[in-house]
Amino acid sequence: MLEEYIESKIDEAYYYMQNDTDVALKIFDDILEIEPDNITALNGKGSSLMKLNRLNEAKDQFNQSLAIEKNSSAFLNKGIIFKQEKNYTEAISNYDKAYNLNPKLENIINILKDEITCKKDLTYFNNEAEELIQKGIDLKGENKLWDARDAFTKAIETDPSCRRQAEKSIEEIKTIFQKELLYKNCKLNPEKKIDRIKIQAKRAVAEENDLEKTLTLMNLVLELDENDINTLNNKGRVLFMCDEYQKALECFDGCLNINENYYCALFNRAFVLRAMNRLPEAMECFEKLLKTPQNHEKIKPYQEEIREKLRKGADK
Repeated sequence: MLEEYIESKIDEAYYYMQNDTDVALKIFDDILEIEPDNITALNGKGSSLMKLNRLNEAKDQFNQSLAIEKNSSAFLNKGIIFKQEKNYTEAISNYDKAYNLNPKLENIINILKDEITCKKDLTYFNNEAEELIQKGIDLKGENKLWDARDAFTKAIETDPSCRRQAEKSIEEIKTIFQKELLYKNCKLNPEKKIDRIKIQAKRAVAEENDLEKTLTLMNLVLELDENDINTLNNKGRVLFMCDEYQKALECFDGCLNINENYYCALFNRAFVLRAMNRLPEAMECFEKLLKTPQNHEKIKPYQEEIREKLRKGADK
């Protein structure tokens, strides 16, 4: 029973990390009071502290995690912290340690490593592409991710020889975007067939990074219950990860046909519309979200960014 309770609290904490990091941090602290050596909770607390820019405290959590057992998550996050501190030698060293423990992280680690060496690579591209890539890097550093993505995309159009470099930066931004999509954390009962399939799907995406397998398992769930709104929402999230934006939208629309006020699908629909540059439709979704009782702090930055884009478009 204790193990199930701890697992459910960890899932709850990771859910709150999406839009209320302070609450997530409190839950991780509560878990660590019960199980001080819980590696998942230590790494989760470290990730929460990173979001709050408390990097030294975050590093302490990852070091505690590694003292218990070497694990790729702690090494990867330490590498990200060292990169932010401009300690590139230590960053690459930690990325390599993460890869040695989990080779499935190769793609994301290559992206992170390439970002460190990006400025060296710029000399091989034409002047306009160099400027656009540097602009993308600067915008990304300012957390203006949509504009950064557009700059990298334009760089490829300007000089196709920069495709490899620019696409890796775009992939890193996409990874950040994927974490923004919302989901509802539900307690699963391993004794039920449908819940066992959901558990397999959860592991396929979180531990194996096998999106095709995840979609197959989700489709099995939806064959058993076509109105399983949470699975349909999660299917949309996975399709977004596969760059299947239109199919993702169809999933979120399906959720809203079941429950027109389903907050996760409303937000995710707005987010995908923004990713597709369908700005008026995205704004309409975000405005509808403001009519719900949930915390709106997550919505406001997106609204402001879209409003500014629409205003600039009107001024031209």
